[in-house]
Amino acid sequence: MKLGFMSSVCPKQNLAELIATAHQHGYLGIEFRTEWNHLHGIELTAGKADLKAARKLLAAEGIAATSLATGVKFNSPDRAEHLPQREALHKYIALAAEVGAPYIRTFSDSVPEDDVQAREAVLALAAESYASVCEWAKQHGIEVLVETHTNMRAHWAKHILDLAQCPNIQVLWHIGHHLRRGQSVDEAYPYIRANVRHLHFHVKADDPYTTDADNLRSFQLLAADGYKGYFSVEDINPPDSEATLRHHKAKFDEFMQALR
Repeated sequence: MKLGFMSSVCPKQNLAELIATAHQHGYLGIEFRTEWNHLHGIELTAGKADLKAARKLLAAEGIAATSLATGVKFNSPDRAEHLPQREALHKYIALAAEVGAPYIRTFSDSVPEDDVQAREAVLALAAESYASVCEWAKQHGIEVLVETHTNMRAHWAKHILDLAQCPNIQVLWHIGHHLRRGQSVDEAYPYIRANVRHLHFHVKADDPYTTDADNLRSFQLLAADGYKGYFSVEDINPPDSEATLRHHKAKFDEFMQALR
């Protein structure tokens, strides 16, 4: 299991600076948040020459492009609202292939909580949208990930995958969101254990919902199943990026040591 961080931790750093920061703090990968005016340059508006140069620089420095964290969202009950999101995802799949990022983060939340019929309709439409890019994702060797974000419980994310029936649609696990809504790590994991490809990792001492025990449990479950992917630090625009990276490296090492 490996440690990376999102560009949201250091939004004012360009690609070379992000790579230097990764080396400085012992991180092996960077997840690029698109659409937020970060300075890494990996966006739909980037030219092919710039993307080729970015991929070459990352490879030369031994730092992985772990994922593109997009804002693509499939949670509307209106199919017409999905169409531009499908088009954007189509473009992001090509972009990910250009820079060598194997995964694309997407959202399918929030979804109706109490109206089962409405929720099922939203999840089914989300699955239809994911299925619409399945062959394109296969052609490019990219996996599109549904994040367990806000109220997207693990079993609802799995339901989307089951309906989509596409091996290139998988899961980004973020335990903090479902913990906040009463779904424990042990309850969530069995639903998605075969589908977790990437994680968002956030450790905060005063978080009343996500404890060190919760984070450690996710490490234990994933290690037992042979997970080899990234824990990607997500801390959006922190006041002290360096402190955030030092803290999460120490916690990652602590949890890894506890597995031995």
